[in-house]
Amino acid sequence: MEPPHQPAQSAWPVAKAEQVATLSGHAGGVAALAFTPDRCLLAVAARNGPARLWNLAGPNARERGNLGPGDSRFTALAFSPSSRLVACGSGSMDGLTWLYDVTEKEPQSAGLLKGSRGAVGAVAFSPDNKSVAAGGDDRTLRVWDVPSPKGDPRTQLLGHTQPIRALTFSPDGQGIATSGPEGTVRVWALSRIRSWERVKLPHPGEVANLAYAPDGKSLATAGRDGVIRVWDPTAFKPAPRVELKGSGPVHLVLVTADTLISVGDGPRVTHWDVYAGKPLREWEVPGGPATAVAITLDGRYLAAGTAGGTVGVYRVAEKRA
Repeated sequence: MEPPHQPAQSAWPVAKAEQVATLSGHAGGVAALAFTPDRCLLAVAARNGPARLWNLAGPNARERGNLGPGDSRFTALAFSPSSRLVACGSGSMDGLTWLYDVTEKEPQSAGLLKGSRGAVGAVAFSPDNKSVAAGGDDRTLRVWDVPSPKGDPRTQLLGHTQPIRALTFSPDGQGIATSGPEGTVRVWALSRIRSWERVKLPHPGEVANLAYAPDGKSLATAGRDGVIRVWDPTAFKPAPRVELKGSGPVHLVLVTADTLISVGDGPRVTHWDVYAGKPLREWEVPGGPATAVAITLDGRYLAAGTAGGTVGVYRVAEKRA
């Protein structure tokens, strides 16, 4: 008689993520999420309702107001490093990126960035708070000065053959990496005199997310194939220095000073030992599939949005002593 089947035990610790807040009422489901760098605020874009700003400081989360007119539909969100401004990429064909100042009691309009055509799929601020980059359905990377009197881009870069779905500035602000369904990550050099495509990083399929290390010497790319690749973005002929293989698609990746963190299906949050090429620890997040995820810069808290319009905020790191 064969012994009953026993599920395989993970070789690393797996914990249940601790839920610290529940935010509800986002009509039609959650389309995008973003934390402020100080992790006190969370912006939530709904598919069929206004984007909302939540205050997470203190024991109870509370709403701080709406971002934009009630008929605005945003598909990309990003906060400035100062936590003062939020950029909201339009999900409609107008191609607009809205800026809001969130330092007052109610969010205040802080500018409108024009020039894109079609929905905006990704936005980001430069490390010095002075520039905003956006890309989307028209396959063009644009960079604006902030504030921009007329809202016109100072830089437009072509090269992608499919929509841009993710982008990130390098830590020194002199470069941007972009990706999308086409399977190519493009690394761009930025200059006020001339900007150009510096290198292409080939992938076997869609790259959903990407992130620089704080020192700018490494770039992590997260693929739908479940592989996280770590590159030297300055190499003349780049090849992955490390490949971390997970169990399913990776939707988000973050590189901190001491670890690499990924968010995959589940959602499931994994802290990696990059040198050993294996997980150090994982957190299982309840609630089922997420329509959008965001993580704080220190990797300690995850926000996961659902098709039902609820956002759960979870602790996904060990408590500090």
